[in-house]
Amino acid sequence: MLQTSDVQEPQAFEALVERYGTIALVANSESVNIDTIVNALPSDTLFVFFTGCAKVLSAPFPRDAVLCHRMVAGGKRFFKSQKHFDSARSFFPQGVKAEVGILAEKVGIEDSRPLSPRRSDLVPYIIDFDYTFDNFYPAGRMPTTGFALALWLIESRPDTKVVLCGFTGVAGTKFNMYAEHDWTFEQTVLSLFAKNKRIVRLQESDTATSQDWLSNVSRQFPEFNQGEIALAAAQVLGNRFTGLERRVSKLWDLTKWQRQVKRVLYLFKRK
Repeated sequence: MLQTSDVQEPQAFEALVERYGTIALVANSESVNIDTIVNALPSDTLFVFFTGCAKVLSAPFPRDAVLCHRMVAGGKRFFKSQKHFDSARSFFPQGVKAEVGILAEKVGIEDSRPLSPRRSDLVPYIIDFDYTFDNFYPAGRMPTTGFALALWLIESRPDTKVVLCGFTGVAGTKFNMYAEHDWTFEQTVLSLFAKNKRIVRLQESDTATSQDWLSNVSRQFPEFNQGEIALAAAQVLGNRFTGLERRVSKLWDLTKWQRQVKRVLYLFKRK
């Protein structure tokens, strides 16, 4: 059972969000620097962390916060085990403002939309992405909890400033990026909302300036406009990136024992 929360019913969570001028979603990304994020955001910010926040927190977090958890099996159980919940809650000794469940499951082409927003006895509030955004996410893939919550906030709280922290969509050297998620699709959607000022992206990873190769193609072959070239390029990149994600995920699993041995040797050497 969830232990610490100001929220006792679904409507209360929406009312909670309304009390804050800024909602900051903090990804479990190695690009995140908590001190930098806290110092950059105003005092009336509500910080949203996810179950695996032990990856980015190393000390108790003093500001107002919410914990967000992935739900599976239609809301009948959590995706993570109890030890992850215990670890996450240990960073909020004064309690959190709410604990929220996200239902964003892998949906096939033939799967039908839930008849109504699903609820759960495990958490007082469920955001049902599959119901709200029916037939939106690519079939056979599963939205990340951060993406699902970001879109829900954009859709339901258009006047609230939403800040994404560490949502780079780029794999690092420490944490795995699961191939079940369509990272290309998510980053494309988030980039569009950022361009329209619907969200703010904070602390993005450094990227090299890309060459204007779209202009080169359209200049050489004027029968293709830049919109057509960009769409074709996006489809090609999406297919290539999906294949790369799956290979990287497999390689990550195959080298798990090597990283564990390296970690043990490092700890032994420090002693």
